[in-house]
Amino acid sequence: MQTPARRYDDPLARLDFAALDRECWWMPPGALALAGVPAFEALPLALRRRVSHVEYIHLLHAGLWLESVFIARMAGLAQRSEDPATRAQLLELVREEAGHSLMFVELLAQGGFPLQPAPKAAIALVEHAGRIVPSGSALFWALVVLGEELPDRLNRLVQRGVEDATLSALVYRMSRIHTRDEAAHAAYARGRCTEATAACPPMLRALLAPSISLGVALYARYVCYPPASLYARAGLDDARRWRGLALANPVRRRQVTLLLRPTLEFLRRCGWPLRSRWAEG
Repeated sequence: MQTPARRYDDPLARLDFAALDRECWWMPPGALALAGVPAFEALPLALRRRVSHVEYIHLLHAGLWLESVFIARMAGLAQRSEDPATRAQLLELVREEAGHSLMFVELLAQGGFPLQPAPKAAIALVEHAGRIVPSGSALFWALVVLGEELPDRLNRLVQRGVEDATLSALVYRMSRIHTRDEAAHAAYARGRCTEATAACPPMLRALLAPSISLGVALYARYVCYPPASLYARAGLDDARRWRGLALANPVRRRQVTLLLRPTLEFLRRCGWPLRSRWAEG
């Protein structure tokens, strides 16, 4: 028997994008890649808030790129599925991810930030992975779990920070909508990952595990550490220096480790023998 489709709440109809407040934080101070860096903490408040704007914009750009990949792969799986319930579940995921992307595009337009293409290296990596990682395989679902859960936990950091800073009400509501949907998406991906990994021979898992570990490292660096160009847009002089300070920031390193740990622990429980520097804290 087919499961009834979930009611869809269009985020564009629920949010007032004209109410975007540029005098508020868009990411709370403690969730920034430069949090705790003495030189950054000494900057004027308005400049640090501006950095929070561009770091949130980076999170949206990362989300747009990743969700475009996710939508394409889920749509392909739906097209090939002969089970009505499975096809409906996959199409619900596509619909909700498309709603997230539209939500991101609207905020970027309202904030005056142009759309940015994904980094060429990232595009090349995903295209390569698309050729060698079959949709629906154990490796595919392991990477989907990773792709769903890290941005989701960053969004949860945004929500928790509302008590520590004057956070934009629009950004807060966007984060709430996103995490509500992503909880269902991550649960679905975890279930599919568990099933697919159990059917994958242990020797093949051992051969494929380094690919996941590499994906963790590259993905965490891309999502959690904005490029120097965004720091320049925020008004920071010598933007490459600030990017270097973020990459070397032990506060951020501990934060990313904590964000990734539940996902890595789940994948290990599934049977993936992962070795990742992010798991060691």
